[in-house]
Amino acid sequence: MIKPHVSESGLAYPDDLALLKRIYDEVCEERGIVLGSPEASDLAIEAMRLFSAGVFDEVTIGRRLRGGGRGDRGVQSPSP
Repeated sequence: MIKPHVSESGLAYPDDLALLKRIYDEVCEERGIVLGSPEASDLAIEAMRLFSAGVFDEVTIGRRLRGGGRGDRGVQSPSP
């Protein structure tokens, strides 16, 4: 299977958005989150925060959105 392009710049390209959407959908389904709910919105915001902070790996994003690694909410900004 060919791996789609994934940005390392923090800019979200269509393949990046598809990846984030797939992870978001999986986590919503697993947690019983209703699409369009405040909780779903928070999850989407967190996914974009992770991506913008330089977290591009699907497994890591999924784990962090599920509450694993580096705390349950938010990310720490990379050091300059």
